[in-house]
Amino acid sequence: MENLANPLNNIRKPKGSNSRNRRLRNDEFDRIVEQLKKSENKYAVYAFELAIETGLRQGNLFDLRWEWVDFLARVIRLPASVLNVANKGVPAVLPLSKRALQCLNNLKPINEKSDLGCTTGLILDTTCNAVICVWKRVIARLEIEDLRWHDLRHEATSRFFEKGLHPMEVASITGHKSMQMLKRYTHLNPESLLDRLN
Repeated sequence: MENLANPLNNIRKPKGSNSRNRRLRNDEFDRIVEQLKKSENKYAVYAFELAIETGLRQGNLFDLRWEWVDFLARVIRLPASVLNVANKGVPAVLPLSKRALQCLNNLKPINEKSDLGCTTGLILDTTCNAVICVWKRVIARLEIEDLRWHDLRHEATSRFFEKGLHPMEVASITGHKSMQMLKRYTHLNPESLLDRLN
């Protein structure tokens, strides 16, 4: 019997879930915005707000270009050249909330462009690393614990649901390909459901 293989050697225990459910709490949004506005990087506050308003991943957010923005239609139209497997499901047309549109309009003079129809180049004309460094310093200064930049995607997804959007509508914005993954990114605040419960 000593020469027989032990079948238990091939069994692996299921790994625990690494999913996060961290959202912005209480007045964290306002406190972070206030500090980011005071930072040396003038793009940091807009990157923070656009991350929440669009639900885009960090890399996709910093790749956005002015020529893709359709201000009249309130959408960002990503060209086919950037819609590939590596972009992890970014939609071809991304709808913009009024707040996202306001952020873009506020960014326009910072980029020193005179005509929206002729603007080209990156919307966030800074490096991702520069903004993340500022972000980390602000979070540390405010003593906000366990909040990562990627948690803003969870925040955005949850806010879309709290606005009353259907799961398919949210998935069309966030680019989640399965309801299981969409559920993993959704963490509703019970208080946001009170009005709907009456």
